[in-house]
Amino acid sequence: MIVVALHGFFGHPDDWKSVAENIVEDLDVEFLTPDLAIWATRAGVNDFESFSAAFNRYVRAFVESRNQPVVLVGYSLGARLAAACILDEPDLYRAGLFISMNPGLPASDISLRKERVAVDAIWSEKMRRENWEIIWQAWNEQNVLKPGSRFANKMANLNSIESRRIEGRREAWARAMDIWTLGLQQDLRSDLEEWIQDEEGRRLTLMTGTDDSKFTEITNNWLQRSTAPDLIRHRRVLGAGHRVLAESPEDVAAELKMLLNGL
Repeated sequence: MIVVALHGFFGHPDDWKSVAENIVEDLDVEFLTPDLAIWATRAGVNDFESFSAAFNRYVRAFVESRNQPVVLVGYSLGARLAAACILDEPDLYRAGLFISMNPGLPASDISLRKERVAVDAIWSEKMRRENWEIIWQAWNEQNVLKPGSRFANKMANLNSIESRRIEGRREAWARAMDIWTLGLQQDLRSDLEEWIQDEEGRRLTLMTGTDDSKFTEITNNWLQRSTAPDLIRHRRVLGAGHRVLAESPEDVAAELKMLLNGL
């Protein structure tokens, strides 16, 4: 079995290391964890559509000789990109696990989309030009990124490590902010529901932290209006914030194992 795992904004392939180590202890699984911002820059990707098309070619080439089912996993931005990949080539993937994902702003709310594009443009400009420590502090002070109640001390230690690792990639991430702003993403809810229903055996799991009230509410509202609520699992991680992957990789690994064992 093959797991393709996409990290979040300001993330790194190593973000999946604990999850992968936990999984391969019990299951015969091969992990593919690309470095998203660097990969997209080198591949000449300039939007969601060109990313999903190019990335699916990359995944298909990787799995071509293996003849194994592929599960696509993503955290935050990585989950949004993963969803776009599933919809670009539906038959390539058997299941998805999307952590802290925003499935898209309403297509009808043009002003909200424009506002998000403008806000993200300000962030990308700051990433290119301003003092890195100031940017990093401001990024982590966003309410949505506050640590969950169970993991505040752990995240304080991780943030200093992350800052040093990311600074050398600021141009790649500024470009990523420009091309993958939520304001330019389609609303993927109905298309993902159709993907699940089109073929028996496809599975989709959504994960949010209970202390991440914004994204838990987004997911709850989606499923309350869903045409396929019984086919989508929503796992809530007690005491975790938005950064479920960093805060509680054990919970992510447990959920991923459950998904893999059900295929």
